[in-house]
Amino acid sequence: MKNSISIVLFIMMSIKVNLQAQQVKVSLAPEINLPTGNAASLSGIGFGASLKTEFGVAERYAITASGAYNLFITKNVLGARIQNINTVPVKLGLKHYASPDFYVEGQAGAAFRVGSSSGTSFVWSPGFGTLIKTGGTGKLDFGLRYESWSNAGYGSASIVKTTSFNFIGLKLGYLFGL
Repeated sequence: MKNSISIVLFIMMSIKVNLQAQQVKVSLAPEINLPTGNAASLSGIGFGASLKTEFGVAERYAITASGAYNLFITKNVLGARIQNINTVPVKLGLKHYASPDFYVEGQAGAAFRVGSSSGTSFVWSPGFGTLIKTGGTGKLDFGLRYESWSNAGYGSASIVKTTSFNFIGLKLGYLFGL
């Protein structure tokens, strides 16, 4: 009986600590994406917008869920211009706050191509960022990440096939708590 009470008290205290640590934040951000490697031969620049939600699970850790829209302006390839690359990446991840205003993050998920060259690619993305106080309750979120889409093929006739499409993403967003 005494052990049962101790276990129940321990569980109740753990739940209370977990609820105090849990915090929900939302970030909205425009992005500039700079293709690297083979992707740079397809596109010189990309633009996008993202919506990310993070759920605090401990004092310095959060689970993230994000969705975005990316548009990459394509170049002429083999004398023909392929369609611009439009994708909707959806990712889950883990964010670690090394300090209250600096974080590192890893995410993985799927990138859904839209348009005539529809398809799905596995996506993974490590990155880091810093938060800048704005004077109100929100913060500016400046982030830098490397993103890779595996098993990608582009073009209506699939004339262009790559094993991955990689880029460096820069964002300047606004982060606020709910």
